[in-house]
Amino acid sequence: MTDTTDTANTANTTVATGTSEKQEKAVSEGTWAIPLLLVIPVVLIRTLTDLSTFWRAAAWVAWSLGVALVMVGWLQFFRKRGQETSGWTTCWLAHALLATQAYHLITD
Repeated sequence: MTDTTDTANTANTTVATGTSEKQEKAVSEGTWAIPLLLVIPVVLIRTLTDLSTFWRAAAWVAWSLGVALVMVGWLQFFRKRGQETSGWTTCWLAHALLATQAYHLITD
């Protein structure tokens, strides 16, 4: 009889708080992968074109979108107070590539 009562109480608590037993992670590899995908056009533009005004502007736009998505990832991290976080290797890779591309866009 106690098992049924405990299960019912758990179900009521889950419904009342609006959470499920299997919550999504606050920040994962997917959070940092999209900015990494936006770095690809920057690298291609930088290596395959002569960086005329149009291509330079397009590279900066793609880079800026990547930076904006990294900022969104950090906002998610701080909202969840760092709980249930994973994907730190992808995070550091995204930051390193964005910084490297910013350096190359500035100096080229």
